[in-house]
Amino acid sequence: MVCDDGQLIGIITDRDMTKRVIADGYELNAPIKSVMTANPMTVSPNDLVLHAASLMMQHNIRSLPVVDEGKVVGLLTTSHLVQNHRMQAIFLIEKIKYAESVEDLEALNTERQAIFEALIEGQVPPDITGRVMAMMMDAYNRRLIQMAISHFGEPPCKFAWIVAGSHARNEVHMLSDQDSALVLSDDATENDKVYFRQLSQYVVKGLDACGYPLCPGNYMAATPKWCQPLSVWREYYRKWVSNPEYERLLNISVFLEIRCVYGESSYADELRDELHSQIKSNREFLGILTRDAINTQPPLGVFKNLVLEKTGENKKTLNIKKYAINLIIDLARIYGLAVECESANTKERFTRANEQGILSDDAYKNILNTYQYVLMFRQHHQLEALKQGGQPNSHINPDTFGSFERGNLKDAFLIISGLQDAAKVRFGGRI
Repeated sequence: MVCDDGQLIGIITDRDMTKRVIADGYELNAPIKSVMTANPMTVSPNDLVLHAASLMMQHNIRSLPVVDEGKVVGLLTTSHLVQNHRMQAIFLIEKIKYAESVEDLEALNTERQAIFEALIEGQVPPDITGRVMAMMMDAYNRRLIQMAISHFGEPPCKFAWIVAGSHARNEVHMLSDQDSALVLSDDATENDKVYFRQLSQYVVKGLDACGYPLCPGNYMAATPKWCQPLSVWREYYRKWVSNPEYERLLNISVFLEIRCVYGESSYADELRDELHSQIKSNREFLGILTRDAINTQPPLGVFKNLVLEKTGENKKTLNIKKYAINLIIDLARIYGLAVECESANTKERFTRANEQGILSDDAYKNILNTYQYVLMFRQHHQLEALKQGGQPNSHINPDTFGSFERGNLKDAFLIISGLQDAAKVRFGGRI
């Protein structure tokens, strides 16, 4: 690794020496900076091994410097991964990368489900499971975009494929559907838009075939409204924050979490900056967002008994997504936006709010433990459905668990309700 004044500026490997120096007859008295790989990709000590492996495979690199607060603390190589971490997900991502057709990708669905089941049965923390599943969804998404480009030709202008929702938060599960958008460069023409509509339709249909359902609300890149130049997206965010009527509030709720999985990642950064800037100059927006978030209360009756669905096909069940997971995600979103957190991840948003002093240590620990518990509860419910050959869902039948689980769920709902009250006081979300 090559450092200048303590900062990593490049990396030189045996492959660099072989290919760039010896094979090309390079001058041996030339400075290292002329043959090194400048500004190499890096990972932090707390990144997942799977994340490092995914970067290596995606960019065909064999060494990753480990950097902590700007200081190089180690080096991760492909040899380390092969020797110490035989993880199924790594190999599936590799298979996805080299798939030649949508049919090839579709054939990998059973492996993806098997990995999900193995993660649950191996008692991997729920948030880590969500990240692993998101990395696999990223891999499907990128490969389909590459296939589409091979089919339709090179893109006529710069673009970013943006994902939203659970995918953007790195919280993917077996029920995650597609939430996506295309951000085009401002010099995009109408003919360019035609190209990207064809490309997006190819990708969206391919993801659906691979087990990632279409978004019921059409929040997908294949919808013309969500395939627009950067300047149009900027205007979307200005309108959504300055005048959050119901439809606009729904739109921004989807696109409050965005992440670029292919193309110009700076476009996503610019939109995130635009969002934070608009909120900073329109602080009542957080109050409106809070009011909308606390409209739904955890399902506890007057005597702290569980309130179940009263009608429909899911009668006498508990919708743990609607009445627990979504409520926590909404609260994390509000706290994260209040401190301009760059990450869309629920855990990282709460962590940032705690670090900035607007979420107490007790509230922070309680809500994170609650979030992990309800995620684990849903994951095990989905696992049982898959094992029995059924369709996983978020509707829990209380008859399938005992008094211990029932008590824990009630405690979880009380913690969520308490944080809703705290958010109402702090951000002014009056009903």
